[in-house]
Amino acid sequence: MESYFSVESPTFVAIRAVLSVCSIGLLGAFALRWGVVARYVGPDAEGVRAAVDERLPRWIDWLGIAAVAASVARLIAQHAAVFGTDVALSRDAVATLLFRSGWGKAWWVATLAAVTITWIAPRLRPRSGVAWVAAAAATLLFVTSQPWSGHPAAADVPWLATSIQLLHLIGAGGWLGSLALLTAVAIPAATRLEVADSGSIDARIAGLVRAFSPTALAFAALLATTGTVTAWRHLGGLLPLWQSSYGRTLLLKLGFLSIVLAAGAYNWRRVRPALGEPRATVRLRRSSLVELTAASLIVVVTAVLVASPMPGE
Repeated sequence: MESYFSVESPTFVAIRAVLSVCSIGLLGAFALRWGVVARYVGPDAEGVRAAVDERLPRWIDWLGIAAVAASVARLIAQHAAVFGTDVALSRDAVATLLFRSGWGKAWWVATLAAVTITWIAPRLRPRSGVAWVAAAAATLLFVTSQPWSGHPAAADVPWLATSIQLLHLIGAGGWLGSLALLTAVAIPAATRLEVADSGSIDARIAGLVRAFSPTALAFAALLATTGTVTAWRHLGGLLPLWQSSYGRTLLLKLGFLSIVLAAGAYNWRRVRPALGEPRATVRLRRSSLVELTAASLIVVVTAVLVASPMPGE
């Protein structure tokens, strides 16, 4: 008897979540470099920028490798969803998926873009401007291919729905992706850079966070706007928000989003003005951990939401 497997299965959800994390992380890397570190004017600015440029390519490389692996896993999962788990991979079946379907076109674009990222990442250097632009272009191509399957592709106006979803991902990457890499790359780089006294470390962290704040606000506004438009297009009103499984899953996502917004507001109003002091740096790390944990849960819920039937389906 053939086993049941679908795009709503936990394995498929996990694969989509990994692809989303890769998209958000890769976008965040370039938002951090060009939107945050380039605007940093604190102590040892040139040293901080060089230290970030030295560490960031490794993260881009790891995210690219994860994107390639997840794309291969996605192909295997799609085969199982279409043909069943008891049907072995075959040349004809794979050719059908990759060369005779719109899904296959999106897969090729995503996979080739991810491979390009992993090829360029080790060649990124602080002054290799062309390589950074090429890596950013490959990242944008990878992210653009993600909405080509799922709800946007089935919309009445696919190009509009896809564009909105792309902007939504860019908003998430520019805000949450850059926050993750600010925490994992930029702040450690600023901390480990040779200093004359510990006070300059806190001053560097304060300068990075102040450079991050306007970037975060702009991308958060983009994320909120596109998310609201997408939700309204899919729901068509307020009643389906709690009367449909899609709406209830969306409410769960909004619950986690409220935690992210609350943590961001706390950082903005309470932590940022006090930065420069050791105690404020500790508070920043704790609140950022809460913010990123809630954001990770949002990614998982979104991966479920992508394959959930919309109200009326």
